[in-house]
Amino acid sequence: MLSNEQWNKIDKKYGKLMYKISHQISGDTAIAAFEDNLQDIRLAAMEAVAGFTKQNGGSNGDFEEFWGTKGFDQYIKTCMWTKKNNKGAKISKKTSILKGTVSTSNEEILNIEDEYPNLDEALFLEEFSLRISPDQRELVNLVIGDPTLIKPGGKFNVKRISEELGISWFKTNKLIKNLASIIYNEL
Repeated sequence: MLSNEQWNKIDKKYGKLMYKISHQISGDTAIAAFEDNLQDIRLAAMEAVAGFTKQNGGSNGDFEEFWGTKGFDQYIKTCMWTKKNNKGAKISKKTSILKGTVSTSNEEILNIEDEYPNLDEALFLEEFSLRISPDQRELVNLVIGDPTLIKPGGKFNVKRISEELGISWFKTNKLIKNLASIIYNEL
């Protein structure tokens, strides 16, 4: 455990480096905000002190004995950069999953659903309104209004939808397949 005095020494000597390293970790701000990155790098520095103390069966001595040595200087810098690289690698792996996500740190985003209770439906219909036929639009509105028309496995209940729309099972199935190809999803 570090004392305040010891941490102040580390912060004074390596603080700018910690800020530099923290700024170099990029990605989605929801998982890689600067403040979080800085805290992770600071923790890596603290863990480096504990690790260096235990290294080689404790032959490095305590903090006061190894502070300022070339070996400790290299060790703490290596630990901080390694932390940065490990965190960056994890973010890179998640990039495809998180692509297009929105940070929830913005209060407007958190409250948007309250202002627009049917936002999902409105955005969906607006986006596809130019690409879907009036019959398909009627089908979408029907399913949005009655989600029980979707089976537990995620498929549409063609028979019930055809009955609700008053058209044949064949025509309903064709509408669903065409709609599925438009939205790149199996319905």
